[in-house]
Amino acid sequence: MRGGPGEETTAGWLMTCNPKTFDLEAFRRSGGNLDSWRVSQLWGELAACDPFVLWLSGPRGGVVARGSLRGPARWEGNPDPAFWAEPPPPAYFVPLAVERWLSPPLPAHTVRADPTFATATIVTMPGGRNPHRLSAAQWDRLMNLIDAIG
Repeated sequence: MRGGPGEETTAGWLMTCNPKTFDLEAFRRSGGNLDSWRVSQLWGELAACDPFVLWLSGPRGGVVARGSLRGPARWEGNPDPAFWAEPPPPAYFVPLAVERWLSPPLPAHTVRADPTFATATIVTMPGGRNPHRLSAAQWDRLMNLIDAIG
């Protein structure tokens, strides 16, 4: 995986989902298969086989899924608006495969309290654009935390 100029190599990606924008819970209840995600930056750095986690924002937030990207980001136009609060404008989407839905999720407060994530943009700029880079140390720690919840 790559990093930007002067940045540490990215070991994994953190994609965010705002439940006020996209109703992930209703989407999952409907039996939908999450096979792509909207991204608003770093399109050229996303590549097939890169690992990712999906972060749900809000009071019940945290890491809800993990998986891998199936290819680079591509312009797909408007997605199906059924689970969006407002139909999103045309955007880049990255194809992905969810390999595990976490039940229970890894709580956001657990991640924020861990010193490994002190410089992670999901902590320093939680309203930042998708995706967020995670360093090797952050990725490894996140996987350990996920494994600890079973």
